[in-house]
Amino acid sequence: MLTVSLFMGLFIIGLGFFIKKYPDTLAGYNTMPAVKKKYVDIQKVASVYKNGMIAIGVTTIALSAILNYLKFYEYAVIALIFPLFIGILILIPIAQKYDHNKQSKLKKMLPVIIVGSITIIVALAIYGDSRPTKVILKGNDIEFTGKYGLTISKDNIKKVELLNNIPRVKKRTKGLGLGNILKGHFTLENFGSCRLFLHLPNPPFLYIELNNGNKILFNSTDSQYTKMIYEEIK
Repeated sequence: MLTVSLFMGLFIIGLGFFIKKYPDTLAGYNTMPAVKKKYVDIQKVASVYKNGMIAIGVTTIALSAILNYLKFYEYAVIALIFPLFIGILILIPIAQKYDHNKQSKLKKMLPVIIVGSITIIVALAIYGDSRPTKVILKGNDIEFTGKYGLTISKDNIKKVELLNNIPRVKKRTKGLGLGNILKGHFTLENFGSCRLFLHLPNPPFLYIELNNGNKILFNSTDSQYTKMIYEEIK
């Protein structure tokens, strides 16, 4: 997750410099009629976005680094969402101060409402998908919760063991790959196709191989929880 946050932070910072150099590319301004552009101080608007983007990018990287240092891996997705969400909501009203075209208050606030709503929806979706998978044992069934979860029968288990290391992940077939969070169908070196429920790095890893050859890898941010599930299944 730290790598993803670093890339996103640098991208946002770079976007800020790009907007300052090419202010005509700003959404809304680039489609504005020439008669209205005359009443927009585009250089000041571009400066607002540049400074704001730098602040958002630096905050994204710093917050991610702090969460990673404190080993709050399950909350690392906050570093990708929170600074951008708050930053955009602050930037838009400030930038609009330099647009001297007559607009109703509702029209001025509309971009904030739209961006805020979309950001909240996306943030909730990512946050929900990134939450640690729980394992529920019900009678003869083992359920892995979440969007990419599944339920298997104990009778179909060929092998179950704890691993301290796992093979290198080669590619994602279908699922969520958000930094250290891997959920869904992936291909692993030497393992081939495998269903993952991982929050890296947090050994040990629960490895389950089914009678049909399907493989499952699971771990929790709490190593004791992983060990407990292993013992219960075993």
